Amino acid sequence: LARHRLLEDAEIKARYARRLPYRQWVAENHVTVVFPQVDADSQKALDASALENARRDFGWDSGDADAIVAHMAEHGSERVGAMGNGEALAALSSRRHSLFDYFQELFAQVTNPPIDSLREETVTDTAVYVGADGNLLEDRPENCRVLEIRNPILTSVDLMKIRNLDRPGLKVETVSLLYYKNTSLENAVEKLFVACDRAYKNGASIIILSDRGVDENHVAIPSLLAVSAMEQYLIRTRKRTAVSIILESAEPRDVHHFALLLGYGARAVNPYLAHECIEEYTENGTLNKDPHVAIDAYNNAILHGIVKIAAKMGVSTLQSYQSAQIFEAVGICREAIDKYFTNTISPV
Repeated sequence: LARHRLLEDAEIKARYARRLPYRQWVAENHVTVVFPQVDADSQKALDASALENARRDFGWDSGDADAIVAHMAEHGSERVGAMGNGEALAALSSRRHSLFDYFQELFAQVTNPPIDSLREETVTDTAVYVGADGNLLEDRPENCRVLEIRNPILTSVDLMKIRNLDRPGLKVETVSLLYYKNTSLENAVEKLFVACDRAYKNGASIIILSDRGVDENHVAIPSLLAVSAMEQYLIRTRKRTAVSIILESAEPRDVHHFALLLGYGARAVNPYLAHECIEEYTENGTLNKDPHVAIDAYNNAILHGIVKIAAKMGVSTLQSYQSAQIFEAVGICREAIDKYFTNTISPV
């Protein structure tokens, strides 16, 4: 209006693109999965007996490893089953359920239509960015200091490389999710907040929440509770854009678990127990594949499943899906939702 002329779309975009040296900023600060070399075998795998104990400790059902993990590692896709779910709601079931089972996916309404994740694959972006988000209201080169990860399902080697990052603005610190058995879960979560605050004050912009090390005296905070509680705590204390959370956990194994973890605040997840189960299957002949190929197939199957879930809400990028909390809780008390899963819908 001020110039009394009509501006074309390309002209407007070109003017803003050339306003500052964005390309130079990205080239100098952006890290695209370029990690230092580490010993790929330095993370000792669990033996068969330890694997069985770990599966028990983290609530795996007897068929989880065979029916879910092995199938995805072999075929690179989820199992195809009948429509619907005949199981009782977790809150009404006679058997014990993991926290994941108390959440259900939401689906798009007519105002926000779903997309076809297969046909729309060219516009679906699965890259995630880890590190401090910076000040979104200011154009500064420091805002480009992030680590780009193309697949948020990490192998243990990927995670070791991230731990060894030595780049300005990308300091990494690991915080344990373990606590003594005689400690209340609520107190354990409060101590987790303190530990993450300490890591933040030490300059960490990437915090890895890890449940490795469970033994006869220590148990782990449920991974979904830990991720969501940390997300809400960071929001309340105004640190959410300064810290990224990565989860290293034995708990997640199927697509629903990973979708929840990303939807409640994790930037990336390392399902180390699922990967070690796959390695065991390749060693004992259950899977006739190279272990690295089988793990890649499993990771890609999980990623494809997450994209399919996001597409049901019309979301085409994982960045948009992360922390969006597009789930409803069924059977969790209001006090827990308000404190640890704030703003989650709960019809019951």
